[in-house]
Parts: sequence; C-alpha cells; structure tokens
Amino acid sequence: MPMKKKSYLPPFGKILIITLFLVLIGGSGLVFTLFMLEPRLGPRWMFFFFLVIFGAGIALPGSYIIQRRFAKDYVPSRVLVRESILFGTYLALLAWLQLGRILTNLITAIIGVGFLLFEMLLRMAERSAFNPGGVDEEL
Repeated sequence: MPMKKKSYLPPFGKILIITLFLVLIGGSGLVFTLFMLEPRLGPRWMFFFFLVIFGAGIALPGSYIIQRRFAKDYVPSRVLVRESILFGTYLALLAWLQLGRILTNLITAIIGVGFLLFEMLLRMAERSAFNPGGVDEEL
C-alpha cells in the first residue's frame, strides 16, 4: 500500500478562488489605468496599487507550490497570502525605482534578499510564539 504524504496546507480550491479574484481585480485595474487614464499623480498611485494586487494574485499559486514542496509543519493560508502580498509589493517597488531610472541588477537582488530575509524572520517569530491550542487557527 503506497504511503500518502500528509498535506500541511489549506485546500487548493480556496487558494484558486483568491488567486482568480486578485488577478481579475488587479489585471482589469491595470488595463484601465494604463489605457484609459492620463499619467498624472492619482492614476500613477492607482497603477502601483493595482500592480500590488495583480502581483499578489500571480504569486499566490507559486507560493502554494513552494510551500507544498518544502513545508515541514502546518502553513496557514494567511502566510501564503502574506508571501504573495510581499511579492506584489516587491514588483511595485521595482516599478517605482524603474520610473526614476535608478533600478539596477544589484539593487534588484539586494531588495529581493531583503524581502526573503524579512519573510524568514516573520516565520521564525511565528514559530516561536506560544500557542496553547497546538494548531493555528484559520481566519
């Protein structure tokens, strides 16, 4: 009898629904902002807002796949959403730096390593926190 691997993640159906919602809202907002509005201050901030949402939607399935491969203990869905929001923020930060023409490969790598380090420290802090119930609660 083959041994079934235990899943430490929420069901993929929830992740897929959130992904579709984020990609639909972020993508349609980006298309509207890029093609229908003049590049002034308000639409520029709308562009960054929708870029974060779209980037989070694109990164959510990737975060799920990475956690499915490497997770050793339970990963709540809020961690997956946080990781994808961090990726969307990373994309918006890179776009903002590119607008000022100061983005280089070194800056891209340093900021990426900084975001990875930030996520690792957050995960370490969550793991070390006292939890009397034994299992994280889902929001």
